[in-house]
Amino acid sequence: MAPLPRHKSAAVTRWLLVSLLMLGALIAPTAASATVESGDSVHVGARQGYSGTGMFPVWYKTPAVGEPDAWAYCIEHDVHANSNVEGHVGGFDEYLGANYFTDPTIQGRVLWVLAHSYPAMTLADLEAATGIAGLSVNDAIEATQYAIWRYTELDYDASWNWESPNSEAVYWYLVNGANTNPVMKPSDVQVTASITAPSSAQTSDSIVGPFVVNTNQKSVIVSAPGFNFTDASGNPIDPTAVVDGQKIYLDLRGHVAAGSTTVTVTAAAAGPTGGIISVPRTDGSTPTTGDHAQSIVLVQAKTATVGDRADISWTEKAPAVSNPVIGTSLVDSADGDRVLSWNGGTVIDTVAYQNLTPGVKYTVSGELMNKADGTGTGITGSTTFTPTEANGSTDVAFTVPEGYAGDVLVAYEQLFEGSKTTGKPAAVHKDINDAAQTVTVEKAPAVSNPVIGTSLVDSADGDRVLSWNGGTVIDTVAYQNLTPGVKYTVSGELMNKADGTGTGITGSTTFTPTEANGSTDVAFTVPEGYAGDVLVAYEQLFEGSKTTGKPAAVHKDINDAAQTVTVEKAPAVSNPVIGTSLVDSADGDRVLSWNGGTVIDTVAYQNLTPGVKYTVSGELMNKADGTGTGITGSTTFTPTEANGSTDVAFTVPEGYAGDVLVAYEQLFEGSKTTGKPAAVHKDINDAAQTVTVEKAPAVTPIGPKHDVLAVTGGTFPGYVIGMASLLLLLGAAARLAPRTRRKL
Repeated sequence: MAPLPRHKSAAVTRWLLVSLLMLGALIAPTAASATVESGDSVHVGARQGYSGTGMFPVWYKTPAVGEPDAWAYCIEHDVHANSNVEGHVGGFDEYLGANYFTDPTIQGRVLWVLAHSYPAMTLADLEAATGIAGLSVNDAIEATQYAIWRYTELDYDASWNWESPNSEAVYWYLVNGANTNPVMKPSDVQVTASITAPSSAQTSDSIVGPFVVNTNQKSVIVSAPGFNFTDASGNPIDPTAVVDGQKIYLDLRGHVAAGSTTVTVTAAAAGPTGGIISVPRTDGSTPTTGDHAQSIVLVQAKTATVGDRADISWTEKAPAVSNPVIGTSLVDSADGDRVLSWNGGTVIDTVAYQNLTPGVKYTVSGELMNKADGTGTGITGSTTFTPTEANGSTDVAFTVPEGYAGDVLVAYEQLFEGSKTTGKPAAVHKDINDAAQTVTVEKAPAVSNPVIGTSLVDSADGDRVLSWNGGTVIDTVAYQNLTPGVKYTVSGELMNKADGTGTGITGSTTFTPTEANGSTDVAFTVPEGYAGDVLVAYEQLFEGSKTTGKPAAVHKDINDAAQTVTVEKAPAVSNPVIGTSLVDSADGDRVLSWNGGTVIDTVAYQNLTPGVKYTVSGELMNKADGTGTGITGSTTFTPTEANGSTDVAFTVPEGYAGDVLVAYEQLFEGSKTTGKPAAVHKDINDAAQTVTVEKAPAVTPIGPKHDVLAVTGGTFPGYVIGMASLLLLLGAAARLAPRTRRKL
């Protein structure tokens, strides 16, 4: 090395070698392999840098393999350096030299230089701090070495042998800073970070812990690949901001199998460590106060970290005591994100379950909640399934209608063993702050107010004149400024122009426009009865349905010609007339068998209105006393012409032998019960409406003085025939028994 300028009053100079620890990556598998402590041995390599100054590489293990773990500067000028030897780590109180470095104030100045030079700072950071561009590694090393010697060997600023102006400029930056700033202590630059694993046995599907973190830093980072961390209550914590003394837990909920992992804690570790490395003159010997090579003091690079690790394992929780667990994730079914269109849509909640019993039926039921106030929306979803394995997933769909624009919705889910109504609650997931269960509904776009304009015409021929007996009118509603994709309803009523009253004739249509402007049709069916009236359509547009939707636009103008139709006056018509003819359906005559049958009444009509429904209803009357028999018939028909005929059938049961029956008929416009009477034919003496029922055949009676065998011929076959005759006689007597009759 170059000769050291001497102090004015000092005859003895010394060498100073200060080491720099570089830990550029994350901590190694154990904390001990990433740090050095008092009593540890390290390997010191050959010096690098300008001639006369330089750094020595340091490896924590021997033999030296790969990149160095640290670097070192010399601090004892007059003590020869030695390289490729094993050094010994100790504290400042174990320093073997005798120069100014024994003074705690000088130690603090040296620590300040180390903390604000290369490589505790990167070249880029050092350039930014000093304002010097194009700084080389060797320039930074030389400036740092001379600044250290300024304090360990001299008590004044000497004229050093500079290799470049940049070296000198950095030197003055370091010396001025060390002189004006407070001195540093080893404890100011030491970084600690440790973690202690729980000592008790741990099981799966739980929160595992506690792990206790200790550090002298503001906060540290904890990690375990594939796992999250919680507090003692199972609430998530921020793993990048764990503080000293904090108890953390590994979240194994949903992890049902046995396993293991490593929990790691790391902290940034830039700056000096304060550790001194004593170097022997010969490899393998022990350095002493009187016999040693240069001493070195350790520092850590800006990119270095320190940390610790804790290994943890867990056993599988016994299936017999595992409770069902569900975890859910809610997304928009349209694109899989968590943002829903302002006008609604479908969201799918994927429910992951664990510990279910295969072959047992389960039901997942949920509701979307409003995050703003935690109230339910009434939007529900449910699915019933039978798992084939204990762990799996199922989907629940929720249909969000329009009307939730700008809201934030959170799904609450509950699992039942069986059905929702009668089953046993098995698991629940209700967390208003669960981001995985949250969707945001977009805000609705600003739109102009909707506008409608209408045109009413006869659907038959497109004009504005409707037939006297009614028909269908079509109102074409042109709209503007509607929101595409939103459901609308147009509802209207035909009004009587004469007095402005409603007719009760209404029409409605629901549609979802694809564009803001367009048209839709509303149909009104006008029944007969409005002949000669002038009708005007009133229309109203609703966003949604008529009953629950929001009014959006209206068109009500009694004088709007485009909305007006005129109903023709009814033509003059004669009153309906019916004439009838009653015959036996068996042979077409007017004589019916003594044991009954069917008679057909052909009703001839005149002056009926084609296309209108009519009903003919009648009853057979007993001509002897004019009372009704209760034998009725009816038919409903719609004539195509004003004049024609239709048939009414009457079924006459046995029991009317010898009676004369006359048909009474009545015509109704519509049904018999609700229609209007139109014509009647009731004439007890009308021969065309009369049928005669034959008398029953005569039967020989058997009295008490008659011997049955004698009557039948005295033989057994004759006896059988006689008994049959007796039975026929009894049947005839029953049929001739008196009957109650009612009038028509």
